[in-house]
Amino acid sequence: MAVGAFTATLIVTPLAIFLAKSKGWVDFPNERKIHKVPMPRIGGLGIFAGIVTGVILAGFLEKQTWPFLLLIPLSLISTMGFVDDVKELSFKTKFAVQILAGVLAVFLVGANVPAIANPFGQTKINFGIFGPVIAVIWMVGITNAINLSDGLDGLAAGISAIAALTLAVTSARVNVTTALVALSVFASSIAFLRYNFHPAKTFMGDTGSQLLGFSLAVISIKGASLSASALSLAVPILAIGIPILDTTYAFIRRMRKGGNPFLPDKMHIHHQLLSIGFSHVGAVIFIYAISFSLALIAMFFRGKHVLTFLAFYALITIGLLAFLKVMRNKKGR
Repeated sequence: MAVGAFTATLIVTPLAIFLAKSKGWVDFPNERKIHKVPMPRIGGLGIFAGIVTGVILAGFLEKQTWPFLLLIPLSLISTMGFVDDVKELSFKTKFAVQILAGVLAVFLVGANVPAIANPFGQTKINFGIFGPVIAVIWMVGITNAINLSDGLDGLAAGISAIAALTLAVTSARVNVTTALVALSVFASSIAFLRYNFHPAKTFMGDTGSQLLGFSLAVISIKGASLSASALSLAVPILAIGIPILDTTYAFIRRMRKGGNPFLPDKMHIHHQLLSIGFSHVGAVIFIYAISFSLALIAMFFRGKHVLTFLAFYALITIGLLAFLKVMRNKKGR
């Protein structure tokens, strides 16, 4: 299953690169972007091929129906991303498609959030009829978080690989099928790094980044942190910790400046690391290291002491933001 996903991505990605070059579907450099030469931007087709292959194999292996139904919202998300890569879509259109994909995942796959574990007591917090709404908000949020993290060669693919492996390990105890789907995302992300790590031969584009984000969001709901019929937010928050932090930080920063929170800028965490002197590869490895640290905490999570693990996340992220601020000030002086 993981081998199939890995192999499919290795085979299809070079074909996507060839197609992008022949059709002129390339990402041109500008003042906001890091790359210096036009870059094929639909490499995410390789990730799509890998994840689809892995999901199908997982469904057959475990004799489960939901992985096959999952292909519907996954295809919708990736198709929307492909169209955006070829012909830019408005953020309103993208949000509408993301919401539709989320709704499909809720009703076709059962990716619902009926309750969460109460960190202050034994009783769980029930959401009732608002569970599907919260699930869709989560899926849309994580989809965009991974999309926003795709700013340096290998960054989004590496973060997604770490998150997917984390979710595979934590979900294996309660839902083997979900763990196999997560391993498919892991294998596809690792295979894509063959073409995307610096210096990249292709970008994944929205075709890949939105697909990875949506896949991780569904996996995190579907089984990674299910315990006693209550969903604890600790594991997925830790597993996808840096993209969540970066997205939240970006929105707050843009709104404080009176700007549109949905418009891109060059102040993401990876941009700031470059600005204070990190090399391209150094910035990516640094973020990998933080993501891996959060992943280790999540892997040791066993459904208890939720506040302790969230406190670890808060300390690590606050420390990262403080580090960036100190280094920016030092460089400014």
